[in-house]
Amino acid sequence: MDDNEWNSLVIEVNEYLEADNSLEEGLKQVIVLNLQIGENNPSERVAAKNALKALLRGRDGTPFRKGKKSSVPTSVRMNIDKACGLVEESAIAYFNSHELISKITVGRGGKPYEDAEDYAKSVVKKTRNSLAKMFKDGVWDGGIDSL
Repeated sequence: MDDNEWNSLVIEVNEYLEADNSLEEGLKQVIVLNLQIGENNPSERVAAKNALKALLRGRDGTPFRKGKKSSVPTSVRMNIDKACGLVEESAIAYFNSHELISKITVGRGGKPYEDAEDYAKSVVKKTRNSLAKMFKDGVWDGGIDSL
């Protein structure tokens, strides 16, 4: 792993650590130690990255996500993830609230959704894109309270 890639990773992980107040102190220490290992020994950077990935994947705002890198800061990404979690939960509840809903709620081209999770995935994607655009356009400051 070259220095640029490593330095970018360090910045993203440190930004995440600053933004996430819910991480247990012991976990933070393990993350910092992995960053130190990669900093002190470049030949261990891939192993350190894999360890960090294993520890942080699946958390709100994590720098280890599928797809292309986000263009919004970690703290905003965490708030978008929180909002999307609420949207997903509500969308599933809505879709399952009555048997008629699944029959009249259709996606693009009039195609019915397979199930509540499929519907929620669609709504979350739209919400995530909308919130990111609002932030980039300066309409939203990225805070949960300002939504």
